Amino acid sequence: MMFVGAGLQFLIMLASGHIVSESRTLSAKNKAVAILFALFSGFLFQWIGVYVSVFMLLGSFAILYTSERDALRVLGGISYGALGMLLLDPVITLLATPFFPFGSQTLMFVYLVFLALCSLMFSLGMRRLKQHIRRKRNLDDRLKRMIVYLGAMLVVVYYLCIYLSAYIGETIELIQLNLFFFAVYLLIAFAAFFVYSQSLRKSYEVKQKEAEYSTMQRYTDELERQYTEIRKFRHDHQNILSSLDAFIQEEDFDGLKRYYREKLKRTSEHLESNNFKLENLSRIKVKEVKSLVAAKLIRAQELGIDATFEAKEEIGVIAADSVVLVRALGILLDNAIEELQQIRRGSMTVGMIQDRKAVHIIVQNDCRDDLPRVHKLKEAGFSTKGSNRGLGLANLTELIGQLPNAVSETVVEPGVFKQILVINHI
Repeated sequence: MMFVGAGLQFLIMLASGHIVSESRTLSAKNKAVAILFALFSGFLFQWIGVYVSVFMLLGSFAILYTSERDALRVLGGISYGALGMLLLDPVITLLATPFFPFGSQTLMFVYLVFLALCSLMFSLGMRRLKQHIRRKRNLDDRLKRMIVYLGAMLVVVYYLCIYLSAYIGETIELIQLNLFFFAVYLLIAFAAFFVYSQSLRKSYEVKQKEAEYSTMQRYTDELERQYTEIRKFRHDHQNILSSLDAFIQEEDFDGLKRYYREKLKRTSEHLESNNFKLENLSRIKVKEVKSLVAAKLIRAQELGIDATFEAKEEIGVIAADSVVLVRALGILLDNAIEELQQIRRGSMTVGMIQDRKAVHIIVQNDCRDDLPRVHKLKEAGFSTKGSNRGLGLANLTELIGQLPNAVSETVVEPGVFKQILVINHI
């Protein structure tokens, strides 16, 4: 019975870790390996007893990691799955002992059945809690690591207590004492985690406020620049009217026609062309995004850059924090404009596409042929524009990390640089 129990506990541990980590379905090969590990755990238990748990933990991690390739995610799943088993183990034993003799085969059978059912229910509950937290708030990467390492630390401490109990000699009183210490450790650990998470949350809120202020400052600067442009336009308009007045007073209509064809008409066609290239912006109903894109593309056109915006359908909602999204989009647009200013040629196109699953934002621009590789561009401090100016794409990677439903892709082709930002609907 001990052989079967050890093998079954390995499978319970693996299944619990798989549920909590939300890993993809195991392949037939991994399932076969899991059965072999379970059989070997049963044989190994007869030689080394409870210390076989080290083999179980490492085996579960290895199987899930080969399927998922995300060490932190798998470690979190295994830790909290095993934590459920460790907490349930003494509870089930203490509840079942009054009805069945301690150490009997019947007790072992009842224990394994309830351990399997309760562990899987606990893991499903942890998975639901994880999904709920993910929907409600963005977790900082440091906080995610803290949660995983806390779970791993608790598992190590709990197993050390179990090994000590096995060394001294397992009794009902010792199981009760272990359960008490488990509960105390858990409360202390979660209290420490709560204090740390609150500290991180305050730090994150301060950074968010600073980012919002920076964004508002840039927006105010842009409004001031637009106001200056309007004043210049009024002044130019008055000058044009004055120039027309001289032709009319002298009744030089032939000269007026020539002046209109050679000067005014060309300027009008150029302005009309630029307006046509941006008319699709009216389909974007997210005001902060529309405002930013319009300001950046108008600025690009004023610099002599051929800037175009494309959107085939109306986009009313983008499921992302507006401050983070505006900052990320600002980096993409600034990078495109700066590159085109540097090479003094080419064009840029900004497009937004919406499908059932996500909103796709594409920023494409011409670039030099010898642009470095993508991983080099994303290094903090690296820049093609000089020293200490290379935080754009590094900052972008950090910003995208704050949006759990967003991914970015950078594509570098000969003479073309393309950034794609995909924001999944929630």
